[in-house]
Amino acid sequence: MTTDHDLRNLERAAYSSSYSDGIIDLYLGLSIVWLGTAWIWRPDLAGLAGILPAVLVVPVLMGRQTFLERRTGYVKWAEPRRKTEHRSLLGAAILGILLFALAIGAFLVVRRASFDTGIFEAIAPALMAWLLALMTLVLAVVMTARRMIAYAAVLVVTGIVGAAFDANPGWPMLVSGLVIVAVGGSMLVSFLRVNPTVES
Repeated sequence: MTTDHDLRNLERAAYSSSYSDGIIDLYLGLSIVWLGTAWIWRPDLAGLAGILPAVLVVPVLMGRQTFLERRTGYVKWAEPRRKTEHRSLLGAAILGILLFALAIGAFLVVRRASFDTGIFEAIAPALMAWLLALMTLVLAVVMTARRMIAYAAVLVVTGIVGAAFDANPGWPMLVSGLVIVAVGGSMLVSFLRVNPTVES
């Protein structure tokens, strides 16, 4: 006999698998690559780089929905799940913008401070990557996707390496973003192999 608990577990598993196309991963990875490249290329304008990923959140999500519907059909989740998803995705986007702004402010304060900032100056190159890691952990909860935890770990590790070598903050982001893009790209290729044709 199927219980409510079993049904919730089935819905949770189905919901988690609905993010197996890799598009969100690609968007996340390319956004981080973009931020890292901007920070390396023009650190004086790096703060403005976060605007583009923020503006693209809604178009990417809408485009992804259309892309999936044409290949796998329309899936209508239960009302509580839909409301939770919308709130969570909006919250994740807002959190990402706030964390990015906070990281930029913290980095600039540490770099320009005339007083001895000690440990804060030492970890400055890692701040951006670490705060982006927090954002990916939020996505891990929203998407019920464990791979997001792995992405956060990559951001933390590259941040530590960047801090150890006093590197430009863009390098940990660039390296981490490329890793995420590689995973997202492989997921999308696998998805297209299973769903190769666009339904009319």
